[in-house]
Amino acid sequence: MQIKTITGGKTLELQVTGRLDNQSAGDLTAAIDEALRMGNHAVSLDLSGTNYISSAGIGALVKAHKQFKAIRGYFGVMAISPEGADVIRLTGLSNMLLTDLVRSRGSTNVSTSATIEPNFRLSVQTGFAYEIYDVHPQAKLSCEVIGNSAPIFQGKFQETQCQAVDFPVATLGIGLGAFGNNFADCANRFGEFMAVAGAAAQQPTSSGGKPDYQQVIGEFVPQVRMLYGLKCSGDFSQLIRFDSVAENGRLALSSFADQILRLANTDLAALVILAESAGLIGTALRRSPATSSDSSAARFSHPEIRQWLSFNPDRAFVHTQTLVVGVVSRGVPTGEQLPLASLLRPLSPGSELHGHFHASVFTYRPFKKRKLELNETVSTLFEAEDLQAVLHLLHDDRETAGRGESEFVRGACWVGPIDRVLLQGTQR
Repeated sequence: MQIKTITGGKTLELQVTGRLDNQSAGDLTAAIDEALRMGNHAVSLDLSGTNYISSAGIGALVKAHKQFKAIRGYFGVMAISPEGADVIRLTGLSNMLLTDLVRSRGSTNVSTSATIEPNFRLSVQTGFAYEIYDVHPQAKLSCEVIGNSAPIFQGKFQETQCQAVDFPVATLGIGLGAFGNNFADCANRFGEFMAVAGAAAQQPTSSGGKPDYQQVIGEFVPQVRMLYGLKCSGDFSQLIRFDSVAENGRLALSSFADQILRLANTDLAALVILAESAGLIGTALRRSPATSSDSSAARFSHPEIRQWLSFNPDRAFVHTQTLVVGVVSRGVPTGEQLPLASLLRPLSPGSELHGHFHASVFTYRPFKKRKLELNETVSTLFEAEDLQAVLHLLHDDRETAGRGESEFVRGACWVGPIDRVLLQGTQR
């Protein structure tokens, strides 16, 4: 057997010629190990010149696949002979070992010019591996701050403070709102909502039951009667996949947001996180701020807070699929971004990160690896899984019983740096 190494792209290519049997499998394993030692996180094999693969050869391929999977790298067969393709097909390992292109062509001889490059950068930080995909590298989001949050702390919202806001596909939003025909229709149900990729979910306060949702279908566009919040429009610049490289690894929301801002090289961004939950710390309104008023300025202080907020003292919704939408800033927004300051709070005590995140909780659903398309992914989640709750995520910093913040195991994050912040009604 002969092995030829071809460099020059993001993917290191190994051209293997001859028999891949028990005698030569060790040579292939040694070549792959050397590639790893040299810092290559993406390796593709050209087996078009390999006319025989034994079980020992299959074992070498499976071992290599597991090695690269462990470091969140890329390994696959990008070209293969008819004889080799038959063996891999019969072993049932086509989905593991063959690239999408080879499988789609039924695959026997694929030209070596058709090298499949994973098109991502790999970064390992604080026990987690990040795959970074450039979606629209130069894209920026504009953000509009809608309404005034002051009545949530004292008094109640009036009809003049409610407005209908549409959320088509290329938008996202969070805040307090409800689905309905007008203010009177929504008055008893105003609560937390979030919207992204043509879907919107809202937690009603009146029923205490399951949240409701709307999706883009044909010409129908989700519409939220908003009391206050924000709406961002535009394309995301990057998709960042993440996973623990250690057993039972967990990533806290504030640490995750810090890493994402660093990887995206920005200090202000909107994030959409699709992740397996390791436990959420969040709250939801018990009473609608459009019907309930009191004279106390300490509405969210103990003990009044018990009448206004629903809060689970323990981590909730472990091993669920969580869709999180929000905005994070390194430091308090100033200058042109100042309108956002009223909506953002420190993500953890003493943190320089300020943010505001709402989460929709679904029954667990695994998604395909590597690059995901946001609109398709969100649509599938709402259509196929059970929406269980919509929460405002927070940090539980009680001195003795505090549970900290929400944590995630693995998932994906779409990042949209924000370059414009507008108050509703200002000139665009």
